[in-house]
Parts: sequence; structure tokens; C-alpha cells
Amino acid sequence: MNIKRMLLIGTILVSSLAILPVQEVIAKEGQTAQTEHMKKGKKHPMMRQFKKMAKHLALTDEQKTQVKAIFEQTKLKAKEQKETMKGFKEQVKSLMSAPTFDEKAFIELHSQYQTSFTEMALQKAKSKHAIMQVLTAEQREKFMKFNRKHRR
Repeated sequence: MNIKRMLLIGTILVSSLAILPVQEVIAKEGQTAQTEHMKKGKKHPMMRQFKKMAKHLALTDEQKTQVKAIFEQTKLKAKEQKETMKGFKEQVKSLMSAPTFDEKAFIELHSQYQTSFTEMALQKAKSKHAIMQVLTAEQREKFMKFNRKHRR
């Protein structure tokens, strides 16, 4: 009985490990489909989420324009930081392709980019705060529930 249970668990583990590469391929195909969808002139997923949020919170036209302006400012600042992150990711990629992992080099690289990470987190917090200032107290409460629900 105990051996059968261990065999079952072992079989499940091995099969789940065998499925991982397939899941990665499926995920990449999904990303490709998403970018193709966006290239064809379809709305960006964030725009759809904004529309859902606006409808759920019953935003006024004035609130919608204010929130859109906040999103635009955030998008501009994110574009500025994108190049920095691209450099970081390339350097991490080169560290990952090395035959042995150099922990010291990674820690040094991470600390080198720490100010950029802090700036991005700060920008995200500022944007969220600005959006919260546009909303009424009731809308803020709904927004927090909306975020918790969609975060899962």
C-alpha cells in the first residue's frame, strides 16, 4: 500500500516535470497570439482592463480623462526606464548562460540597478496614489476590492 502511494506520487511528479516544456511552448504561442492581436489594431489588454474598471466604478467622464492622463504620464516614464531594464536583463541573461553561477556578480549587478528598481516602484506608487485621489471614497473601496480580486 505504501509503495503504491509512493509510486503514484513519483509518477505524478515525473509527468508534471515532463509537461513543463510543453507549457512553456504553449505560453510562448499565447504571447505571440497576443502580440499579433495587438498589431492588428486591437485594443491593448490594459485598455480593456481600464474600461472594465471604469464601468465597475461608474467613473464620470471627467474622472476617466483624469485617470487616462495619469496612465499616459506613467507610460511615458515607463518608456524611459525600459532601456535601463533592457540592459539589466541582457546582463542577467549573460550571467545565466555562464557554466557556473557567479553569485557575487549577480549581487553586484542587482545593487548597480537598485536605484532604477526603486524609481520604478516609486512611480507605480505615485500613479496609484494619483488615481486614488481622483476617486470618491466609495469608488476607492470598490477599487481596492477590484484589485484584490484581479490580483489572484
